[in-house]
Amino acid sequence: MKFKSLYALALLFCSLNIYAFDVTGEHFDAKFKITSVTLGEKYSIINAESDAAGQYGKVYVSYKLKNTSDTGGTWTGQGRGISPEGNLARGNLQGVWTRKGKIIAIKSLDDVTDGINYMQGNIDLISGDIVIEVYKVD
Repeated sequence: MKFKSLYALALLFCSLNIYAFDVTGEHFDAKFKITSVTLGEKYSIINAESDAAGQYGKVYVSYKLKNTSDTGGTWTGQGRGISPEGNLARGNLQGVWTRKGKIIAIKSLDDVTDGINYMQGNIDLISGDIVIEVYKVD
């Protein structure tokens, strides 16, 4: 009986690793600071800015997080960036979020002026820091 339990546990562990999703490849990292939060009954809006977000330069974002549970949901947003050369980029953002303690993990596919990006990152609700990775989708 003990052998069967260990075997089942090993199979479960292996099957979970098969479904793990790891993003690799060329990307840029960016750090944002929350500038304001607006609370609603079933959503929260987080506004943030970054002084240097890859080729987009100075970037402003707005995330509207909708609750489907106390620990997750979907979100939509907007992004605007202005490069040092004066190039303007616009983005429609859409993704999912989960919360564990003070950290909200976000993932999205973004329709940006120069194509589609995949984004993943974390929002620290205590420090007000948002750290993301952005990958170009071909």
